[in-house]
Amino acid sequence: MMEMKPVKVEDLNKGDLIIVKWVDASDIRGSLRMHEGSPEVHVKDWGVYLGVGGRTKKFIIVGKDVTEVHQDWGATRIPLDIIEEIVLVMPRDQVADFITEVQILGPRRIRLRKYRREVIKPV
Repeated sequence: MMEMKPVKVEDLNKGDLIIVKWVDASDIRGSLRMHEGSPEVHVKDWGVYLGVGGRTKKFIIVGKDVTEVHQDWGATRIPLDIIEEIVLVMPRDQVADFITEVQILGPRRIRLRKYRREVIKPV
């Protein structure tokens, strides 16, 4: 079994299985002392590395699921500047044994699934 190790985003290949540790904001009720002492929430996201995107602000794109026929990926997008650590769990060539869609990931853009926000009108 491979040893998991911290890596830089520049060292990743599309299709690598990774864990991204990052800090998010929180919305919690509590005393002022609690809010001042530790307002952040530590988060771990894991999935398939799909690349870095964004026009003005850069985000790491972590694939969570993929439709087999259409190659549409569901993904989490995390701003690079709030990432604390990226850990390589399994390289692309090993991931492809379990997730065959990883085999066709290449230099071109990944097709991410688009979600539409539905607006419910009052009756």
